[in-house]
Amino acid sequence: MPNITSVTNPVPGQENNTSYRSPITPNDTQVKNIPDPSRISRADQRTDRQDTAGSGLTRRYDSYFQAFLQDLRAFGSVSDSIYQLLASGLSASGAETAEVSAALVRIIQALQLNPEQLLALLKGQFSSGQRFRGPLFDVLRKALQSNPSSAMKEDIAQFLRKFSAFASTEHIERSLTRTIRQMSWFMPKRFSSTLDGQLAQLDALLAHGDRAGALSLLQNTVLPYMSDYVSQMHDRGIARSLLSMLLPTIAQYENGSPQNVLQSFYQLFSYTPVKKAFGEMSQEDILQMLRAHTVPPDEATATLLDQLTSLASRAIRGEGSTTQQQAMQELMRSVLVNQSVFMPLAHAILPAAMDGRAMFSELWVDADAEKQSGAAGSPTAPMRLLLKFDIQDLGGFDLLLTYQDDSVGAELFCPPHLTPFTGVFEAKLAKMAESAGLNPGAIRASPSAQRVTLTQAFPKILERMNSVNVTI
Repeated sequence: MPNITSVTNPVPGQENNTSYRSPITPNDTQVKNIPDPSRISRADQRTDRQDTAGSGLTRRYDSYFQAFLQDLRAFGSVSDSIYQLLASGLSASGAETAEVSAALVRIIQALQLNPEQLLALLKGQFSSGQRFRGPLFDVLRKALQSNPSSAMKEDIAQFLRKFSAFASTEHIERSLTRTIRQMSWFMPKRFSSTLDGQLAQLDALLAHGDRAGALSLLQNTVLPYMSDYVSQMHDRGIARSLLSMLLPTIAQYENGSPQNVLQSFYQLFSYTPVKKAFGEMSQEDILQMLRAHTVPPDEATATLLDQLTSLASRAIRGEGSTTQQQAMQELMRSVLVNQSVFMPLAHAILPAAMDGRAMFSELWVDADAEKQSGAAGSPTAPMRLLLKFDIQDLGGFDLLLTYQDDSVGAELFCPPHLTPFTGVFEAKLAKMAESAGLNPGAIRASPSAQRVTLTQAFPKILERMNSVNVTI
């Protein structure tokens, strides 16, 4: 065996043989050093500051924001995914795609909307994405503006965390039962039968609205049983992962109890604006007010979301074709990207079937633009809106709107084969602006071979690229 470390005398005749020497030299730039500011000696090939959002490199793990930009580039459009999904589903045949095709038909039936219903669907999506709205939160915002102390911020944040869990009670309950049911699937039958019985008891308690009983069952029976199973079977795979998912969900369910929310809300009474607004209300009135701020989405929005969720579940489980599974995965990833904490835009999906044509639209709005004014008396920043829509047999369109001081500008990018109609598009857009009581500004329509990206329409998304990376 070669004496690599040279801890003994060299073999006679091999003193000058370099074949056993380490190929690594102190000045080798291919070696990535461990970051140590106190021992900087040379540069290496580290790519911590490299922007790979627009490249074909592997996923970035050194920066959450750079990973978000990569996902935005790869999965930023939902409309393309929906179009591929429905097109593949309607053209598919065979027993393996029967249930998925039925789900697609139900979605198409749910999308037979008139203009009024389409507007309600749009409003429903935006309202469902704005949980902290209404008179209650208006008072809290004003109170925070008048007294922006750290104590008030902490108390309001504590209340918002518990209110969020309180408003998500139905979702949390479904998550609890789903996680326990999945645990039962991966258990041997001699263990799963007991857990199935506990799940049946939990379903009965949740159906009767017995939160205290459900919490007692979860904490004293279900959780210890699942923990003992993982410990006894030494299951460090799916079972332990499900157990780790169940623990924070139970804690969230406990924090969202009406008693905890009321206690956190009464804590805010130590601040004069809140006490002045709600101090005279009884406990029942406060609970009724809190429930009024947790209104579920309207029927059209709920139906669309339920149908898409059902379709996603079936396609991802492998019940559809490979094309349908890929399209559904792309759709779910696109939805997650648009709901990222790094996304500064409000997002809505508007798939519809109108006048005998299928239309798949997405809408992004910079809702905070009007708040970003400069010095006192200066005009507010223009609001920007990007509408991407695909119309059956026509192709994809991108409409970029800007609004400022009752004046609206529009840039429409249409498929190249519709170039002769750009003048008609401009006239129609100007007429629509006038009918809405707005002053039409610069309105242009032009063909485009490539779709407009979000970073082109909203450069503010890239503002964080110059920030310091503090990812751990």
